[in-house]
Amino acid sequence: MSTTLDNSDVIKNIMYAKPINNEQLLFLKLLFIIDRFFVFLLEVGNIKVRKVLNNNVIVTRDEKNKEVIVMGKGLAFGLKVGNAINQSKIDKTFTLSGSNELSRFQELMGQVPEECLEISERLIDFAKERLGKKLNNSIYITLTDHINTLIERGELKAYVKNTLLWDIRRVHKDEFIVAQEIVERFNKYQGTRFDDHEAANITMHLVNAQTELGLQATTDITKVMSEILNIIKYNFRIIYDEDSLSYYRLIVHLRSFAQRLFSRTTYSDTDDHELLRHIKKKYSKSYYCSQLIKKYICDSYGYELEDEECIYLTIHIEKVLKDSNKV
Repeated sequence: MSTTLDNSDVIKNIMYAKPINNEQLLFLKLLFIIDRFFVFLLEVGNIKVRKVLNNNVIVTRDEKNKEVIVMGKGLAFGLKVGNAINQSKIDKTFTLSGSNELSRFQELMGQVPEECLEISERLIDFAKERLGKKLNNSIYITLTDHINTLIERGELKAYVKNTLLWDIRRVHKDEFIVAQEIVERFNKYQGTRFDDHEAANITMHLVNAQTELGLQATTDITKVMSEILNIIKYNFRIIYDEDSLSYYRLIVHLRSFAQRLFSRTTYSDTDDHELLRHIKKKYSKSYYCSQLIKKYICDSYGYELEDEECIYLTIHIEKVLKDSNKV
């Protein structure tokens, strides 16, 4: 006689300690396997707390077992190491390049008040949206640290000058405009009176977050860009039209050139000697200016401009001249 497999029979037998047959035992094993499977499904994709930095920031590991930072309002509230994180509360997930940056970030999170973190996060989100450019995650370290300093300086009414204000405003126009808006928002939040000098400082953080050269290199890049602009300006005695497309393209080219200079790489796209002869003949004055720049860079920085670099520099100079005004 066959035995019908019935859930209620199995449960009753267990409750009343009655013997169960082989088919009922097999059923129990299947129930256990199904239960473990659903537990597994619930745990897959779960990320767990490795370290709580503050009420809103947690260190965890992603699906590739790489250490990451996750942020969200009240994300870490009531959680301890090993607890699963409610992923629906995560607003941001990002990695930091190397253990040094991660260590700096963790140290910073332990030092700055949550008020500063909230202000910094809002300002960084605003900067990303307004610039429309990718910013390295290091901005969460550098700008947060800077905002914390601003809060302290604001309380003391310590408003400092930036000696590179004019250069920064000229060569990093887009970032400077956004930095001005950041300062305006910060002043509104804190009741402070920071001005364009502070906007220049924040500009450097925004520019630095688009490269991996460091803040000092970003300052050096700004300096050399300004120096080249001055060579062109005073050689031709012109006033730039800083709203023109040609000026914008010159700035983009000079920024790329300056990055190559400080990373000691060269631009080599072609060995077209015929093109070089044509450029020298057609744009002789602009080419001469490129040679002045070449000599200055070599004397000041020990860096030799290739012919290809001079060709493109000449073309940009020629175009910017057409949109500039004579003094």
